[in-house]
Amino acid sequence: MKEKKTEKPAGWEEEVWESSPLMERSHLKKDTYFECWCPHCGKGLNEGDRAVFEIVNNRGEKGISKVASYLNVLQRESSIQVEDDEELAGVFCPHCHTSMIEPNKICKQDKCKMVSLNVSVSNSKKMRMIFCVRQTCRWYEMSDEDNERLILRDSHEW
Repeated sequence: MKEKKTEKPAGWEEEVWESSPLMERSHLKKDTYFECWCPHCGKGLNEGDRAVFEIVNNRGEKGISKVASYLNVLQRESSIQVEDDEELAGVFCPHCHTSMIEPNKICKQDKCKMVSLNVSVSNSKKMRMIFCVRQTCRWYEMSDEDNERLILRDSHEW
């Protein structure tokens, strides 16, 4: 008698992404609010429900971008023109003016530069999050330790 194979073949998502996306593995809500901090000077980036950054578009124009501080909410407003799929030339802290582009990190989805900042939920420990500079890209990375801290069902941080 032949044994039935119960494992289904991996989909393209599993071949591209090394593990299941965070939203599928966690009990996080799509609109979980993050406090955001500069990884260089440690100052807060939040103004109300937005994280504020100095930006440079691909035409060299400088401005301010305010991005929703909620997980997987892709809303932003900018003082300069930025196309939805545009890769920003620069992203800087509005306090210390240091670049927040993570050297040697490339988005796995569209090969763009990535931005690094510190985030926390409520009063939890600050965690490092790295995300794509394109507004329409949802790719982000966290260390395994920080990722597990976010998805723990019984975490005291929630």
